[in-house]
Amino acid sequence: MYFQTYSMKINLLMSVAGIGAILTLAAIIGAPYPQTVMAQSNNTQEPNAMDYTGFHSNMEQIIGHIEKAIFNKINNNETNTLGHSLHPIEEILTLVTVPITNVDSSLNKTYFDNLYQLSSLASPGNSTVEEFVDKGNSSIALSYQVISAVIPRDVLGSAEHNSSVIRDLLTIAGAEYAEGVENGKIIMELEYQDGSAFVDRAYLLFNSTQIPNASAPVVNTTNNTSITTPSLNETGPVKSQIASEFSNLASSIEQLKDPSEIDAIIQKINNNLSPEGVNVTTSSQDYINKIRELLTQVVAAYEDNDTIKAKELATTAYLDNFEFIEKPIGEELSERGESLLREKLIQQIDTNAPIEEIKQNIADINIVLDESESVLSTNQ
Repeated sequence: MYFQTYSMKINLLMSVAGIGAILTLAAIIGAPYPQTVMAQSNNTQEPNAMDYTGFHSNMEQIIGHIEKAIFNKINNNETNTLGHSLHPIEEILTLVTVPITNVDSSLNKTYFDNLYQLSSLASPGNSTVEEFVDKGNSSIALSYQVISAVIPRDVLGSAEHNSSVIRDLLTIAGAEYAEGVENGKIIMELEYQDGSAFVDRAYLLFNSTQIPNASAPVVNTTNNTSITTPSLNETGPVKSQIASEFSNLASSIEQLKDPSEIDAIIQKINNNLSPEGVNVTTSSQDYINKIRELLTQVVAAYEDNDTIKAKELATTAYLDNFEFIEKPIGEELSERGESLLREKLIQQIDTNAPIEEIKQNIADINIVLDESESVLSTNQ
């Protein structure tokens, strides 16, 4: 019942006031981030055994897509309903399958089947609005169950973790928005909606997470100095400033402001959420270096016959890295890189292509990255 009320109120607000309505959502629904996410403890893994930030961010993105699918279904936009329903399956699900399976393989299958059922209902004529909303709500509920099953309670309850998830969501939101908006107009509606959805998820997490002792210093293990992560549960000037920037971000997205203005606001929020003295800015060169590193790992995983891991790494190289350099490197290099990395490499892994073919494709991707570095250095 909670999830149905939650999603219906989101869509009612969005249909009336757009993305800005999310800033009043917490007060309206009372408990915007389900306490069930915080209620389970998973002791099957050590906290540092996996990238909990990346996993949590990916799950929040899936929820954001489902919420937008429901919104579009209610507003009779079948194309966007299907697009948002398919996106988690086509890309993000690959990134969360391994962590879920490591904890509970039956839960992974249940989640996998649930999202496929939702995408089937999203096809035009396959469901009524009520049927789709009900299924979407069940998918959201199951998503929260997955989060609480995989991520230990102490990690979910830490300011450091939740701040890093919010920063990741906002960074991805900025990249999606930049693809969707140009010269004050929406040029790619799905990407624009992705950007607004991920901002919504970031705000709900920021506004709702209860974090005990969050203002305690975090020890920097590299030099044993103490750095302070702002508490998301504080009501002082830091939280007020961040809340104000979220409001500014929401209204700027509604007004279709230039992507550079959106990025500037996101950077302010991310800096305020970061430990003092820590630079959270990731440069295009950083992304390129990470792509090269991940591609090396793809080869190693594939040679070990771990195609699931190889596909996860390849997907991460594209979604979490290459997408962020597409705009600065230009359309021609962007399209070449996307074709080789997002399409060809994934297809090669799925079809068990010979390792020599995969290595050649990765060499071609590295050529694109070499040329990208030249473009970036010229534009500096």
